[in-house]
Amino acid sequence: MIFIGCDSPERRYKRLEKKELARNERFDDLFFGIRFGMSNQEFRDHCYEMNLQGKFKQGGQRNLIWVECKLPEEMDYPAAINFYPEFTNDTITGMNASVYYDNAVFRDGIFETDSLLLDVLALSDKWYGAGHTRIESPVFYKEDIYVKIRGNRRITIYPDISGQMINLWYQDLKSRKPNEDE
Repeated sequence: MIFIGCDSPERRYKRLEKKELARNERFDDLFFGIRFGMSNQEFRDHCYEMNLQGKFKQGGQRNLIWVECKLPEEMDYPAAINFYPEFTNDTITGMNASVYYDNAVFRDGIFETDSLLLDVLALSDKWYGAGHTRIESPVFYKEDIYVKIRGNRRITIYPDISGQMINLWYQDLKSRKPNEDE
């Protein structure tokens, strides 16, 4: 028997991550003035100021204790992003976020998850530069994911199981422990 090497999505991803980390460039900006390395207090102070300006509020569809920011013009339809960071040693090293159309009725055919995914991918290109790596799910009933890596910043984009939002997971790859995620 002869086995031919297969370039799996996981191998392609690992090569991309290794290449980006080797650049030794930092990309700490996330969105709306939030960045990797912010302390918990800096994050809270920033959110408070944004709340006073009417840009942030507590709550949203994803989690009532997360922060919500409306995206009225960033996508084809009015949308919102709901987010909350992950802290390690009192600094932001990750961010969980979900984007959804405001007041959408998904059964009406206009607001399908695939349309939302395309809008979120376009928004990600606008905010962070073009290009995503699509990683096919090895499980037939699971959706594919999209990954964008620039230096230390990895953004993973994937449909939520609810079918009504798209999840984004930001991670500072330089903050991981050795052998984490392997």
